[in-house]
Amino acid sequence: MDAQSANQKSFKHLQESLRETLSIATEFGELLLNEKKQLTSKNRDEINALLPQKELLIDQLAGMQGSILKICESFGIEPSYVALRAYLYRSGISEAENVLKDWTALKNVLIKNQALNKTNEAIVKELLRRNQIKRQIVHNLARETDTYSAQGQQSDYSKQGWVEQV
Repeated sequence: MDAQSANQKSFKHLQESLRETLSIATEFGELLLNEKKQLTSKNRDEINALLPQKELLIDQLAGMQGSILKICESFGIEPSYVALRAYLYRSGISEAENVLKDWTALKNVLIKNQALNKTNEAIVKELLRRNQIKRQIVHNLARETDTYSAQGQQSDYSKQGWVEQV
């Protein structure tokens, strides 16, 4: 196999990898939107149902990232748009514009996914903060009280928590 043929094969593999990664990243973005919807709803069971699919997509994206990095390494370039563009035009690849469009589309979807993930993370943090406040309130209501009667005497039931006095 000559250098041109090997180069063409690697290029075709890059195209396929970019398109497959874009498909997975798009699916992951849809899952993140669904996750956001579930996080802001009352139904928490749906969130748990999304976790296995989320983990699978993350694993697939990581695998595809590794594949793209290896291809770039085989070309002897950094995994960046500028380096890929220069390499493609230097090599005289006729499909250069299509590959660069796929690269850009993938980058844009990944940026959008990162923003969605940060939004979901912020929602989870807020839900945890609210849950902690609720637990603290319940804890404070259930602890012993130091209240006294009008005569200055501590009542027998004041050692019980406020909740038990009600």
